[in-house]
Amino acid sequence: MWIKLTYTLEFVNEEVKVESSLKSLNGITFVVTGSVETFKNRKELEELITLLSGKLSNGVSSKTNFLINNDIASTSGKNKKANELGVKIISELMFNEMIGRVV
Repeated sequence: MWIKLTYTLEFVNEEVKVESSLKSLNGITFVVTGSVETFKNRKELEELITLLSGKLSNGVSSKTNFLINNDIASTSGKNKKANELGVKIISELMFNEMIGRVV
């Protein structure tokens, strides 16, 4: 399912509306860790996940579908736990591709 979003971008003397179709994340649970590159901060990424009907969790568990971490090879506790449980670790770029977000 695709969700049509309308963003309003404000510039000094004008306002531009941009429409974008992004894939729904309904029923998919994510954990976000580490720094981000294509979002202002992790909160912005987490808000987009929620907007697209995805679920967020603070810790990796058997209910987690994806761990988003730009350092996929990290030896952090969350990465170790994801590997133990078979949770797929994806980068922010891979997440953007998953939802059809062009950056």
